[in-house]
Amino acid sequence: MLALIVAVSTALVFAFVYWHVTTADISRLSVILTDEVAKGLNRTNEQLKRELDLRLTRDLRQLDYAALFDADGAPIFGNLSRIPSAVPIDGRAHYTEAYKGPADSNEKEPAIFVAGRRSDGSVLTLGRGLFETYYLRHTVLEALIYGVLTEIVLVLTVGGVFGLLAMRRLQTIHQMIDRIMAGNLHERLPENDKPDDIDKIVRAVNQMLDELVRALGQLRSMGANIAHDLRTPLSILQAKLERGLNGQGDEDLRTVVRQAHIELEKSLTTISALMRIAELESGRRRSAFSHVDIRQLCLEVYELYEPLADQKSLIITLENTSDPLIVFGDADLLREAIANLVDNGVKYVGSGGKVSIMTTDSDGDPIIRVCDNGAGVASEERDKIFNRFYRSESHRHLSGSGLGLSMAATVVELHGFSISVRDNNPGACFEILCIGAAAPVKRSVRM
Repeated sequence: MLALIVAVSTALVFAFVYWHVTTADISRLSVILTDEVAKGLNRTNEQLKRELDLRLTRDLRQLDYAALFDADGAPIFGNLSRIPSAVPIDGRAHYTEAYKGPADSNEKEPAIFVAGRRSDGSVLTLGRGLFETYYLRHTVLEALIYGVLTEIVLVLTVGGVFGLLAMRRLQTIHQMIDRIMAGNLHERLPENDKPDDIDKIVRAVNQMLDELVRALGQLRSMGANIAHDLRTPLSILQAKLERGLNGQGDEDLRTVVRQAHIELEKSLTTISALMRIAELESGRRRSAFSHVDIRQLCLEVYELYEPLADQKSLIITLENTSDPLIVFGDADLLREAIANLVDNGVKYVGSGGKVSIMTTDSDGDPIIRVCDNGAGVASEERDKIFNRFYRSESHRHLSGSGLGLSMAATVVELHGFSISVRDNNPGACFEILCIGAAAPVKRSVRM
């Protein structure tokens, strides 16, 4: 269709060129002849004869017609034996056919004539043969016909070739999509070395498939981790309930129930955390976004964990900037993410350890850092600790579900921020970079 449109538009352009060439020369001759006749009406006979003689002498190709007739139409001077019958004497240009040679000659050619009557009744007639114009018209028409036909054949050929190539490529893509839909999720659409518009879509689809495979793998891994983390407390719960049922007294039963209650709380905590992460990933909480001062959030988390730090003989510090750091987000979610990072630090540092909360900014982007001086995170585990249920083998003995850091990462991703971890020498330092947040502003904020 594109090739056909190009061919038709090219033919229309050529048709316009042909029309312009054929009419422009005739219009030009009409204007010139009309002007010359108007001027010649005021000349004397001697002047007129001299000008007509000069005109005919210069006409080496014998294209001009020039003659002077008396009032009765008899020729006085010139190369016309009679006034063309189709030419009225009105001083305007008219198209007709002229007879060359004697009066009884039948040889004709197309020409333009202008005839004007002088004051003495004589008639001045000027004309121009259109042989050259018609020859030019024929040449242009012939060239345009061959050019248009060649153009149409060439464009349709090229269009057909590219159409077949595109169709063959789309068929290959369609076949590959059928294989992927059949369950071969590791197949990918073919990409070209030189990217084009289709290739951009192909690359986007391949990236989507990579993300889908990753999400499915994570889902399978998560399902296995959920089963593993819930099986242990449920198995313990089942064993303790059986023991309580086989017990001899009410006190034994109460003890078993209390222990079962603890195991149920662990399971419910894990399930609640999973539901919380699912809610965050669905994006339903974005309706609660507003401008928030992260210094205030860090202060609230610090005041929450300060008593716990005293109980565990830990030191927790807060280093806030003097100016507010305003971001656009959900205050409750950001507070929860910071609390999870602080809770992680408190859990993994020993007695006498230190956890610090700090706010700063970098090129207008607010930064939250939670650092500790505990065992730290191994370099090979830094890309894994934000996955759900991931727990380091060295910390398996500590209580927890392995969802705290995952929830913090989910909250950060929901806000469009970034989270990373680095070595604190010793310990670990978690950093939340609020990319694209509102720049720090100086204003009073209620603490």
